[in-house]
Amino acid sequence: MRFLSNAHTHSAYCDGRNTLPEMMRAAQARGFQSLGFSEHAWQGFDERYAMTKEGQTAYLREIRALQQARKPGEPRLWAGLELDGMAREACREAVAGFDYVIGSTHYATLDFHGEPVAVDGDADRLRLYVDEAFHGDGLAMTRGYYELETGALLRDRPAIIGHFDLVRKHAARARLFDEADPAYQRIALHALERAFASGAVLEVNTGGMARGYLPTPYPTRALLCAWREMGGRVTVTSDCHDARYLDFAFEQALALIRGAGFQSVEMLGTHDALWETVEL
Repeated sequence: MRFLSNAHTHSAYCDGRNTLPEMMRAAQARGFQSLGFSEHAWQGFDERYAMTKEGQTAYLREIRALQQARKPGEPRLWAGLELDGMAREACREAVAGFDYVIGSTHYATLDFHGEPVAVDGDADRLRLYVDEAFHGDGLAMTRGYYELETGALLRDRPAIIGHFDLVRKHAARARLFDEADPAYQRIALHALERAFASGAVLEVNTGGMARGYLPTPYPTRALLCAWREMGGRVTVTSDCHDARYLDFAFEQALALIRGAGFQSVEMLGTHDALWETVEL
């Protein structure tokens, strides 16, 4: 099967390369049935990657206009946001009016020498943070990261869990942990078990592959197997920041999902319902 949808899509409104119409045309060229935009929501800090409050208003206005102008045969469009777990309270409240939210945690802290530290940002700065704040213990930092992430998911109840084990991105380069270490695996599994109560769909995200950081999607096969045993649902996303990679490695992601024992995946709907179930 081909998976003809993507719920995790960024544009020039935040840190993406393309405009919304350019992304929409790329989706149509690939035969997509639905497409969800999910810019980094206004979060009240670190505006290098996220929208401002005013930008978020303009973003929603443009998507609604594109939805109204949609022609027969074009993908069904959805207006989403990627909300960081560290976002300020007023920013979390500002997601009202959007079609869905992806809950993601990018930051380990917002105040290390006066600046945030993102687990998917500068690897050397992340290593320095671990050395100073955790006496060099990468697993301790990782445990704290997962606690922040799961706490936010349970508080915000998003529709989608974004790149659950994002902390893997620089695990090797920043010498945080070995993915095969049972100690790390226990930390990640405990966090996933907590996250299940959020009721969200777990994305199988190929963004780290598209940008050359990882050979496999988020999350790992072991976590996917555990999620399936819990009765969790999954979708496939590319975390796209460049229209050329809108469906990057979707076949590999689907193979991983099948290998974990899933018999279906969730796709953004083509009509009024947010989700449609697609059999594998």
